[in-house]
Amino acid sequence: MASEGVARGPGRLGVVHVHSGWSHDGKDTLEALHDLSRGRGIRFVGLTDHAEDFTEARFREYQAACQKASSEHVQLIAGLEYRFAGLKGLHLLALGMAAWMNPATPAEFIAEARRVARFTIAAHPILYRHELPEVVEQGIDAIEIWNASYNTRWLPDPRAIELLKRVQAKRPEVTGIAGLDQHDAKNDRETRVLLLKADESLDPLAELKAGRYVNLGRTMELGASEAMSPTALGMLHLVRWGFDGVERTQDKLTRLLRGDPR
Repeated sequence: MASEGVARGPGRLGVVHVHSGWSHDGKDTLEALHDLSRGRGIRFVGLTDHAEDFTEARFREYQAACQKASSEHVQLIAGLEYRFAGLKGLHLLALGMAAWMNPATPAEFIAEARRVARFTIAAHPILYRHELPEVVEQGIDAIEIWNASYNTRWLPDPRAIELLKRVQAKRPEVTGIAGLDQHDAKNDRETRVLLLKADESLDPLAELKAGRYVNLGRTMELGASEAMSPTALGMLHLVRWGFDGVERTQDKLTRLLRGDPR
């Protein structure tokens, strides 16, 4: 379905997979993220700073800082991104963490996240060739079907959608989500999640976990559990090629001009 733009409503606009200056490669303070998000109509930010940059004590400081930098206009939700030795590219996100956790394996992540995290995401499947460990498939809440850094802001990842369909065959409650993978808010890659209800009393993480949202980007919107026909997926595979080449060249030039090595 064609999108009317990332600022459309009704509903409540948010973003997930966002890094702040609490990550070693993050450019933005929490306060700056709050202000920029408010200016863009974003009501909640699912932060996923790099877990390897934290200790338990620093995580408690981070939780307090997120709460302090939040307001009635923008909620900053504390979360971390975990990676695992020997599993290149497999990064798992834990949002709304009530306590510190330090898992060494994906199995430990799933077990600990069930206790302390509100919403979990398997990030950028393109980096691990769209194959998840079985323990992750059995316990994750969502799969990032549209990573605006690796998949571009234009279109989702058709192979990630196919992965989601395989997981949903066993666990229909798993959803697909769009993530910014943002490290510098000056380069807004423009993907958003839109909660289906604008009610400010609703908990955004509960709405995400229940799948009551749609994903928005430059060219289309995609429901959290929306099925795509084989024909539509085939067309998506085809048109991605052109978009990817243009977008990645543009982003590379932008980063070089800014002195950003990513």
